[in-house]
Amino acid sequence: MRHLLIVMFLLAGCGARSDRLVESNRGDVIFLVPGVGGAMPQYQALIDGLHDAQIARPVQIVRWGAPTMLFFMNFNNVGIHESAEKSFAQRVSKWRAEHPTAHIDIIAHSAGCGVTLGALQRLSSDEHVETIVLLAPSVSPSYPLDRATSHIDGTLHVFVSERDKTFLEWRTGTFGTYDNIKTPAAGNRGFLVLPTGAVQHRYDPHWEAIGNDGGHFGTLARKFARDIIAPLLSSPAPAPSQSSAANPR
Repeated sequence: MRHLLIVMFLLAGCGARSDRLVESNRGDVIFLVPGVGGAMPQYQALIDGLHDAQIARPVQIVRWGAPTMLFFMNFNNVGIHESAEKSFAQRVSKWRAEHPTAHIDIIAHSAGCGVTLGALQRLSSDEHVETIVLLAPSVSPSYPLDRATSHIDGTLHVFVSERDKTFLEWRTGTFGTYDNIKTPAAGNRGFLVLPTGAVQHRYDPHWEAIGNDGGHFGTLARKFARDIIAPLLSSPAPAPSQSSAANPR
């Protein structure tokens, strides 16, 4: 019960603001898929960090699942997960159809990583995205990645921390991961099998100086997003109306 109260406290509060930057003519975009609590303030810090790194693409928050007050339903409910995965897959497909040459990157956190991996598996064989960044994924270490990575043209980056004990060791070990296996999650132990094109980043204590303490929300820190996450994203060419100086990346 004490751990559940901690979770509820962390999930409370106002949500992150959806990013409203004007998209490039090509439609380059970053989709941000939150965990079970939805668009919490921590995600705004991540978005601000990306902008600090001169990434000018719009960041679209992917809302899914039950509302914040019923967040506990989003942990293991198969029906909610399937609905979220189908909805996100349709959103990606629609965006790709409307913007055939767009760079589509996805950043996901916690259970949002499960939504992302499931959505990628539902895309048609000719639909692809660029870079995927999984922050503290709450799927099991044995979760198969091959079908998802077959839709990734860039790199799959996975951030893992053994310090993430309350959420990805105790909670998933007691109540189950996103894919309903009672075990410490991949975000705590790492994936057992990494396909070609995937990189696993284990927690580095030096990251504490830029706001990442290794806990469940550490990777959402603004400076961490600026210094570590932003350089991993794909680097689309600037829109014709922009100078290269507007986005030196």
